[in-house]
Amino acid sequence: MNRLIMITNKQKLLILAISVIFIILSAALISMLEFPKTKINDIPTKPQNLSGSQKDNKRLKEILSSIVPGDNKILYEDDFRKTSSSKNPAGTLDVRPANIQNSGDSLSYDTIYSDEEYLRPIYVNSWKQAYYRGWLYLPRKLIYARHNLFAYTGNSANILDIEGELGFYPNISIDNENYLNFLIYDFDLENAVKRGNRIVFFGKPLKKGVQIVSIKKEDINNYENYNNIIVQLCTPAGYELDYQNIALGNTGKTPEDYGIDDDTVLTYSENNSDLTKQNVRLRQELTHYISDSSQEIYFQQNGGYQTSDVLDTNIDLEEAFNSSKPLGHKLLYNNLKYKSPVYHPDWKKNYDLEWCYLPRKIYLNMKEIFVLPSDTDVLNDLYGELGFFEKSPSINKKNAGFFIKNFSVDSVHLFENNIIVTGTPCRKGVQIISIPKTTLAKNTDFAVRLVTKDLCEIDADVLKN
Repeated sequence: MNRLIMITNKQKLLILAISVIFIILSAALISMLEFPKTKINDIPTKPQNLSGSQKDNKRLKEILSSIVPGDNKILYEDDFRKTSSSKNPAGTLDVRPANIQNSGDSLSYDTIYSDEEYLRPIYVNSWKQAYYRGWLYLPRKLIYARHNLFAYTGNSANILDIEGELGFYPNISIDNENYLNFLIYDFDLENAVKRGNRIVFFGKPLKKGVQIVSIKKEDINNYENYNNIIVQLCTPAGYELDYQNIALGNTGKTPEDYGIDDDTVLTYSENNSDLTKQNVRLRQELTHYISDSSQEIYFQQNGGYQTSDVLDTNIDLEEAFNSSKPLGHKLLYNNLKYKSPVYHPDWKKNYDLEWCYLPRKIYLNMKEIFVLPSDTDVLNDLYGELGFFEKSPSINKKNAGFFIKNFSVDSVHLFENNIIVTGTPCRKGVQIISIPKTTLAKNTDFAVRLVTKDLCEIDADVLKN
C-alpha cells in the first residue's frame, strides 16, 4: 500500500515539474513575440494593404518574372521532360524504328475521350491567370509544344497542371490509380502493343484531333516491379513520332523554379504617378511575351503564320509519291546530334523582336520543317527564334532552302505543286537542304511535305516561288 502511495507522489512531482517548465517557456516565447530583436539586415514585412497601382505593379512584375528563367543559361529538355543545362543528359538515346509488332503482345485500351476536330491552342488566357503555377514558363511551354503524347501522372493537382498547361479541358474523370491514361494529339490510333515495360501505340499522324486512351495497369505484366514505363507513338511501319518516359514513384528531382521573386516585385515608388507610368511600360513589355487578348489562338499549318491555302488540299501520298519525279537536293548542313534548346538567353535580349513571344515560340516548336526566307534579316530572325546559332551556309538565290529538325532526309520528290521530303524521324538533329528552283513552276505556291518512309506526313510548310 505504501508502495502505491510513493509512485503516485512521484507522478505528481513529475507533472508539477513539467508544468513549471511549460510556464517558463511560454513566458519566454510571449516576450520574444512582443519585443522582437531588430536586425540591420531584416527584410521588411510585406505590405498587407496595397493600393490599386501597387497591386497592378506587383501582378505585372510577377507575371513577367514567371516567363523566363532567372539564370542566363541555355536549357535543354531531358528524358523526363524536365529542363537541363546539359546538351546530353544521362540516358539520352536515339531510338531505332520500333520493331515489336511481332515480338510484343497486343494491348487492349479504352478510348475515354475523343474529338476529331480539335485544334491545339498556342495561347489561352488561363495561362496568364495561373502564372504562379508555372503555366507561362517559357521552357515548359516549348517542351509541351514539341510533344503529341502525354501521360497523366500523379494526383488531381498534377492532372490540373497537365491539362492547364496544354489549355485542354475535357471535363472527364481520370482514374490514375487503376489505369495508365494517355492524351494523344493529331493521331489515328490503330493498335497498341506491349513488351516488358514498353508500350507502343501504332497509327497514322493527322493534322487535328485529340483523344484520351486508358490502359489497365493489371494488363502490364510485372507493372509494380518497373521503375519506369517507356511509351512510344509510331507509324504503322514503326517509325517513332513521339515518346514519353514515365517515372514510377519518386524520381528525386526537385520542382522547377519558375522565377517568381517576391523581393523584386515589392519595391514601389513613393510617387504614385511614377508607379502608374511604370505599369504602362510593364504592360507594353508584357505584350512582347504574351497576347493581350482574352481570345484563344490555335495552331494551324495553313493559318496564323501562313498566307496560302495550298495546305488545305489533301492528297493521297502513296499515289503522289509513285507518280512523282525525284528532285536533286544538296545537304548544306548536317548535324544529327544537334539538340534544340528550350531556352536561350538571347531570346530575352531580343524580346522586343518577338523572340520571346509565347504563341510564336509554341508555333515554331510544333513544327519540324521550315522553308527558309530569302531575306537575310528575316532568315537570321528565324534562326534566332529557333535558338540555332551555329555557323550555317548561305543559300544561292537560284535555290530554295529548307531547315529540318529531328529528321534525316533520304530523298526529295516533286508531284504537281507538292514537294515531298522523305526520311526518318529522329529525337534530335538539324539538317539544311536546298533544291533548284529551275524545276519549279514560277508564281506558284508549293506545299512542302515532310514524310516518313512509310508515307506518313508529319509536318508541312509553304514555298512561294
